[in-house]
Amino acid sequence: MSEGAILVIERASNKEQAFAPALERKGLVLDVVSSGRAALEILQAGTHDLIVLNAASLGTSGLRICQKLTEQPGALPIIHIFPEHTPDREAARSPANITLSLPFTPRKLINRVRRLLPQEMKDMIEVGQVRFAPRARVVRAHGKERRLTPKAAALLVLFLKHPRETLPRSFLMQEVWDTDYVGDTRTLDVHVRWIREAIEPDPTRPHHIRTVRGKGYRFEPGMDGGIGGKARDR
Repeated sequence: MSEGAILVIERASNKEQAFAPALERKGLVLDVVSSGRAALEILQAGTHDLIVLNAASLGTSGLRICQKLTEQPGALPIIHIFPEHTPDREAARSPANITLSLPFTPRKLINRVRRLLPQEMKDMIEVGQVRFAPRARVVRAHGKERRLTPKAAALLVLFLKHPRETLPRSFLMQEVWDTDYVGDTRTLDVHVRWIREAIEPDPTRPHHIRTVRGKGYRFEPGMDGGIGGKARDR
């Protein structure tokens, strides 16, 4: 068994719903088991970074298996694959980091896998409800996950590194776009809107990124503008 392997729980006999071959073709190191019980046994070796639970190939929702996996000491990130036509309310019950429902392409799964691997997640910044991995440019907040553009990612890092501080437009333009020109900051406003769409429960009524009239923007970690905490690097 390889250090840093991905544990895939899937029945290879169900070839139409098997993803292990596609993951291996991308050079990812896998251990494949066909049941939750086998997964719990092999996890005791402690040499995995990530679990892909292909419940669709098992002919089940996988909710009980996923719950058992999250209860293990040092629980690993989990990608939970549901069968086609799984109701959203059922998928929402999964404690997995990422849930996917068939049909989708192997490329989509590979992208999600890479986002959760340690080399992508080790620089995680967490402030209140917002968790951001700059290397992968993936932000998670309030049950949503988005991949940001490079400029939006750089802008979000500034907000997370300066919670509750009013950041002038000139400062943001200089740091992200390397310009002192603030005659037209529509580009900045557009990128702020994109970040709001990624992290706000309701982007039309932003709680986290506040507009400070005549000055710039301020990031509030808490939903009421008064709770949260300082930025924490992982």
